[in-house]
Amino acid sequence: MEIVKEYGYISMFIFNWLLLFGMPIPNEVAAAFSGVLTEISYFKPVYAFISAYLGLITSNTFAYFIGRFFGQKLLDRLSRTWLEKPIEKFSGFLQKHGEIAISFSFFLPGIRWAMPYVVGANKYPFLKYVFYAYTAGFVWMMVYFNLGRTFPYAYNSILNHLQGFLISLSVAVIAVLVARYLYKERKDRKRY
Repeated sequence: MEIVKEYGYISMFIFNWLLLFGMPIPNEVAAAFSGVLTEISYFKPVYAFISAYLGLITSNTFAYFIGRFFGQKLLDRLSRTWLEKPIEKFSGFLQKHGEIAISFSFFLPGIRWAMPYVVGANKYPFLKYVFYAYTAGFVWMMVYFNLGRTFPYAYNSILNHLQGFLISLSVAVIAVLVARYLYKERKDRKRY
């Protein structure tokens, strides 16, 4: 709070920018905290939202380019291990359903952090990435920012429950995708 009071909107930008690079605070907390600050202090909601959103998309873009320039080497190394087939499948999924994967990733804790690196490493077209990532990021930021504004004194408790729900949803989605994959593999083996 003291840092935000001293540096204002710039601190909201930096706080949301640094989260994608491993700061040990959930992104949801940072986005909601920016909204809380507009209710309990002198910050204007529009400027606070813009600062937080710009921090989010700037870090996301930076992560995309790290993946684009350095991620291929890592993917090449991993392709020579037992991960070869999963990497090929994910790359195919990204090429076929990239828009959905990019947009949906913002709402799944953990995946939101990794997606820009993976998308960049797979050389996904930047302008398409920007369109889907920035749009999903805007919606995501709007939800959490307004959650903080609506419940400035209870947002922490709400976020804990919401994060648990999102983690459960992520696990369920991954379980369905794995089950579908295994079913398809089994079906393909029976054909041959």
